[in-house]
Amino acid sequence: MTMKRKRRRKKGKITPKRFFIRVLLIGCIIAAGFLFYYLNRYKSGSTNSEYEDISSRSSELNRKISRIDHVIYESLYKGKVDAKNIYFSEVTPVNAKDYEWDFTEVTVNIPDQDAASSLGTLINNELLKLSPDVVITGGDAPGLDTVYNISALGLHTHRIRLVCKKAREEIRGGLPKIAIVIDDIGNDSDMASSLMELGLPVTLSVLPSSLYARDIAEKATGKGFEVILHLPMEPKNYPTVNPGPDALLTKMDERRIKAIIDKGLKKVPGVSGVNNHMGSYFTEKEDKMTYVLKELKRRNLFYLDSRTTSNTVGFKLAQKMGILSGEKSVFLDDDPSRRAVRQQLDRLLGIARYSGTAIGIGHPHEVTLDALKEYASILKKDFQVVPVSELMK
Repeated sequence: MTMKRKRRRKKGKITPKRFFIRVLLIGCIIAAGFLFYYLNRYKSGSTNSEYEDISSRSSELNRKISRIDHVIYESLYKGKVDAKNIYFSEVTPVNAKDYEWDFTEVTVNIPDQDAASSLGTLINNELLKLSPDVVITGGDAPGLDTVYNISALGLHTHRIRLVCKKAREEIRGGLPKIAIVIDDIGNDSDMASSLMELGLPVTLSVLPSSLYARDIAEKATGKGFEVILHLPMEPKNYPTVNPGPDALLTKMDERRIKAIIDKGLKKVPGVSGVNNHMGSYFTEKEDKMTYVLKELKRRNLFYLDSRTTSNTVGFKLAQKMGILSGEKSVFLDDDPSRRAVRQQLDRLLGIARYSGTAIGIGHPHEVTLDALKEYASILKKDFQVVPVSELMK
């Protein structure tokens, strides 16, 4: 009996059909891996590399300022100063010695000179722990305000004014007004929904090239929330610092700039205004910002200057051109820690108490969402939270 030998398939021989299947499988694996990476990268909202703030070029000074802020806040808490008596009477962008920072003056209502002396001693003792990099001067002056000036790395960063009288009369026309803008919306639909469930009229600033830009914009406007376009612009150190797709660059001419703005507005329907995403370099260029603002004026859109550089021309130029405009008062979460976000919210409230209005810009972090939940009752009781368009002038 003759045994039939099994036919051996030659090694290395791949049929066209098998080759196609292998290529398709490998392609699917790569695509799935990329999608997993992309979604997980953006699921939590923005990361530190996706936005820039005014202190991005001065991290050493910013660290010192952050520690000073913490000491001041903690001293006021320990001194049991009512938050209603704390005002941020000045927050001014400063640029010197290759550093950029916000000079801050805190004015505090104090019942009498003894209380002022006691609180001043507490603040002074705590700040002395940060020497020699931090220096505090000034103090008690009989019959006058108690004033302390604080410097970090030889630069004047803070002034604390303890006042034994009302630092500010009650805001006329009702409660102080605050607008809360959340940038970088569009890559996390769950976060966008959570922000809309806060019970506060937050303004959502949507990135045009984000995953769910159109869906979120349509859902938000349908629910009565204000939506603005978060328009990417060239930052300093570009392209190392990357603003993402379809960013406005200083090398572009007017026609190209108008085309990108048009493309972004088509991706994010129903917007009432625009603010810049990054743009620390672009917003310093008057000729380029003129092209942007001319287009916004033509479309009857306002401009909110995110103020990512102290040398921005955006707000002043918009005012000169007769365009409704405003500028950020505070970034809420450039330091995305719970303590820092809470302090920035206190700063926002203090600015509003003194000036009557304030604009805070945050990002879709869980810590920011949690802080807004924590402060919601205060915001509803002692302030009027409004869409940012109401604070444009």
